[in-house]
Amino acid sequence: MRVPGLLLALALGCDRPPEALPADAGTADAPPPHADWVVAIDPSGPAFALSPALLGHYDLSGALFHYDQVPGLVAAMQSVGFAEWRVGLGRWELVTQMFRTLSDGTACDYAAPEAFLAPGTTDLDLLRARDWFIDDGLPVDPVATGNDARYALGYVRSVLDVAATFGAQPFVSIDEMPRALALSRTPDRVDCRWSFRNTVSNLPPADPNLFGAAVVGVVQRVVEGSGGEPGRPVTHWELWNEPEQPEFWDPAFDPTLDRYRAMALTTLNLLAAYRRDSISPAAKSLRFGLGGFAQAATAVSMMQFFDAGPHPPIDFFSFHSYADDPLVTVDAIARVAAARAASAHYRNAELVLSEWGPDFPRGTDVVYAASMEPALLAGTVIALGAAAGLDRAHHTFFWDFYPAPLKTRGLVDHDGQPRPIHRAYELLAGAIGMRGTARLPVAGAADGRLEGGMGALLATRAVNGAVQVLLVNRGPAARSARIDLRGRVASPRRVRTFDDPTQPVRVAAGSEVVTVPPRALVLIEL
Repeated sequence: MRVPGLLLALALGCDRPPEALPADAGTADAPPPHADWVVAIDPSGPAFALSPALLGHYDLSGALFHYDQVPGLVAAMQSVGFAEWRVGLGRWELVTQMFRTLSDGTACDYAAPEAFLAPGTTDLDLLRARDWFIDDGLPVDPVATGNDARYALGYVRSVLDVAATFGAQPFVSIDEMPRALALSRTPDRVDCRWSFRNTVSNLPPADPNLFGAAVVGVVQRVVEGSGGEPGRPVTHWELWNEPEQPEFWDPAFDPTLDRYRAMALTTLNLLAAYRRDSISPAAKSLRFGLGGFAQAATAVSMMQFFDAGPHPPIDFFSFHSYADDPLVTVDAIARVAAARAASAHYRNAELVLSEWGPDFPRGTDVVYAASMEPALLAGTVIALGAAAGLDRAHHTFFWDFYPAPLKTRGLVDHDGQPRPIHRAYELLAGAIGMRGTARLPVAGAADGRLEGGMGALLATRAVNGAVQVLLVNRGPAARSARIDLRGRVASPRRVRTFDDPTQPVRVAAGSEVVTVPPRALVLIEL
């Protein structure tokens, strides 16, 4: 429904001197021009910190496929404010490093030719390549977890070096159980898409204390350095990925997730003790969290469980959402944010949407990938998610590493061409992309929704004092928008519009009333 004269009051940080505000173009006496969306920025309220990590991405194959060597890919991602990259410690990937048959001989063909392992490769070969703790066939004891020679960290270090090439901060998911520490050491592959669903890599640890000690050993060696390798700057370490799913945590061995909770409690306490007792400055900045939960509901239940019971130190909770409707994902964020607000011990924990994107059937939909839908989804989720309290977000994925259309989720396709969603991230980077940017809250529409969520708003203030307003219109009709600054109509210095998936972002001089086309994103720069 069209809502003429909609008034949005945005609070601009009171710590900002009035003279730093953008110049206004109107006068207090002249009647303001009509606009459907009137964005009134009020300098009387506080602003909120806004992290560039909202512009993060998720892709676990960066070192495996040499992303840093793909022509033009580094530049394409740096142009959209690629701030954070969720990567894996144990190297598991979707439809990569695949066997041609399951353990029982069933043929597997759901893969690109490049996905299959070389003939003669065994399960133990692949486990040795993936495991971050070396299996020598003997039981693991506490002495072993203190032995540098037992750690295989070449892969994770290569991942971190690739991320550094992109200028992205790594966010590491501790996501694979080494054979030496697993409840079972006998592989049995039962899934053609996920070769790590093998009753080893996706199992609970045989001993939570030994697993926790080994995790501390990994973190310490990576951030402080070991074996002649320098330390790598990693702050965020996530404990596991989607324990609700059999691909990552076998329910036959832990149907109630009690083993997961025990592993998490032990490991988090050991990690916190390392951070507390270490003399390394790198250790003091570490942040440890739970999740990669497949559902926001699991993040809520885990938060409530640990809040009511042993409440170990948890710096962030991470969860996933895949939905074509952006409001489904935004509502999931809001549910976890509400649980955080109600928590006694975790009110300061970060919220991380560590995987998100359209629903999975869209993964091979070439028409969808070439449309405006992914761009509108991205703009709405990030704009409204920021207002809901989201701290970090990792979109799935940013490059399609196979030439065949196995995935069509990337911001950049296999040939290095930007997809429409890349254009959306250009505008998001314009609103968010600098550290120190503040979100300007919305009075009267605190969640940033316009017209029930068919429109979305994100207003920000950059470190240099400049104000930006990102508007998303998912509706079928154009809307007019006006920015009122300190009671006067502002004249934008520049307006950037994206409304045609076949064309780049259009740039125009500002005017007092800005047209927001149907199914479009517009960044108004004051």
